[in-house]
Amino acid sequence: MNDFAILSPYLIPASMPKKKVNVGDGFILRGIERQLGQFSPSRILTGRSAPDPSDLARLAGVRTVILGGANQLDDRFCVWPGLTAEQMRKMPTRFVPFAIGINGLAMHNQGFSAAALEVLRAIHERVEYSSWRCPITLRVLEAALPDLKGRFLMTGCPVLYDAPLLEERPFSTAEASVAVTVTERDDFWQREAGTLRYVAERFRKARKFLVLHQVFDRISALERSADGWPVLGALLNRRARLRLLARRLGFEIVAPGTADATLAFYKGVDLHFGSRLHAHLHFLSQAKRSWLTYVDDRMAGFSEALGFPLCTPETFDRHRGFDFDICRNAAVGSHATMQEFVRSLVRV
Repeated sequence: MNDFAILSPYLIPASMPKKKVNVGDGFILRGIERQLGQFSPSRILTGRSAPDPSDLARLAGVRTVILGGANQLDDRFCVWPGLTAEQMRKMPTRFVPFAIGINGLAMHNQGFSAAALEVLRAIHERVEYSSWRCPITLRVLEAALPDLKGRFLMTGCPVLYDAPLLEERPFSTAEASVAVTVTERDDFWQREAGTLRYVAERFRKARKFLVLHQVFDRISALERSADGWPVLGALLNRRARLRLLARRLGFEIVAPGTADATLAFYKGVDLHFGSRLHAHLHFLSQAKRSWLTYVDDRMAGFSEALGFPLCTPETFDRHRGFDFDICRNAAVGSHATMQEFVRSLVRV
């Protein structure tokens, strides 16, 4: 066990019953543990809501609280809702951003509020370095706070850093099983349906899985009936219609539910196509090939950092021969920066 606590978006507070667990946030938590050691279960808290008295009691006496990754850097960035820079300065705790990235949606990255800038300054009054996950994020921070340039480190995401990638194992060429991941928000149909159709056509003999990182709705009786009565498909919402399409194309639908179960499932899968960034990074970490489709600038930041192409269903074939050692070489460099950041945490 390490001596830290962590605020992770993987945990959903009871006050947000409509928010769905994203197993990719759990991938980040496990990746941070590969760098720092395991967190005591009592010291893993949500960062999505202010801690209640029992949570604060669990944080009492913890010198360092990690702010655990994902895309929390938006214009109103904070440690937890309602915590001001003035309050932070009165606490004995230091808060350390670990592999946080921009929100990715332009509407949420228009310019930091004065309160967010003050929170970032308060954080850096007690830490040597902070960890950020992509060059776009780094540029946003350095433009807003030029006097802190050099203390924002572009460490990449810890999901990427695992032995198969870092130890020079050749990228697998196996194609017996394929996972497709989807991001079912905004105008997703063309992208996600196109990916399913591409994989079904190009990997006819492979075992194919549609893997859900977030389960937004359960399969209804109407959806089950639509498998045998196609006309009923028109009555389904778009997410259900996407699952229906996947089944008709020969996909098995898998929703492991937890990060650990999803990671265990992926051990038996050879390659990945889709729009879930942390599925993509995980497959690269295991030296397995993966092609990522663009959803927002979270993808663009990692594409710039690691040199992989951002695809559409129409361009998958163009990039099938991509040299994934380009990603490996870039990851080795950013991993060295990650190690420098981790060393800074234990120097104080």
